[in-house]
Amino acid sequence: MGLPLLGESHHFFSPNTSSDIPPFIKESIKRYGPLFKTSLVGRPVVVSTDPEFNHYIFQQEGKLFQSWYPDTFTEIFGRENVGSLHGFIYKYLKSLVLRLVGPKSLKEKLLCEMEEKAWRCLESWSNQPSVDLKEAIATMIFDLTAKKLISYDPNESSEDLRLNFVAFMQGLISFPVNIPGTAYNKCLQVCSELLKVFFVRTIVTKYFELFEMFGKVI
Repeated sequence: MGLPLLGESHHFFSPNTSSDIPPFIKESIKRYGPLFKTSLVGRPVVVSTDPEFNHYIFQQEGKLFQSWYPDTFTEIFGRENVGSLHGFIYKYLKSLVLRLVGPKSLKEKLLCEMEEKAWRCLESWSNQPSVDLKEAIATMIFDLTAKKLISYDPNESSEDLRLNFVAFMQGLISFPVNIPGTAYNKCLQVCSELLKVFFVRTIVTKYFELFEMFGKVI
């Protein structure tokens, strides 16, 4: 479980440049198996790396298991907003994602668009002296997903949405210490901007979908 209060947080948050499984998880699996207990940021937690058990947890969410969010979530979003994830916003986001990556959408649209995007990126990379493949692929996937979800186009926007998103995600799983230079502080700085971009673009997209639907009816 590690040191008092800190637990194994330091090991868990240690930087890892590899795209492989983080060393903390890999070493813990080797030592304890696919299911083990630890302590992170002052909280006792159980970590599961077993796919079948994880699937069971998701199936029973809200029944046998209840979602829990670390302190950084409640500090960034507020307790009322975190609670609303179980309500309308959660259901809407779930339907949005399922519509994007559901079997029908994958077969009819997304796979073709992914292939087209990949070919364009490969053509662009071929004209560069060197390419950071991990960063380039991450950017490609993010741009495609953001365009499908909220109609975001990096070529037509002054907002560097991906860098803000990376800072946001790093802050969500960091120590809640609001000091300039920390991941948590950066997360707070970009949070309001990200939420504004997401909700404004989502509402506009939804408006045009409804307009198109009613236009066909009329």
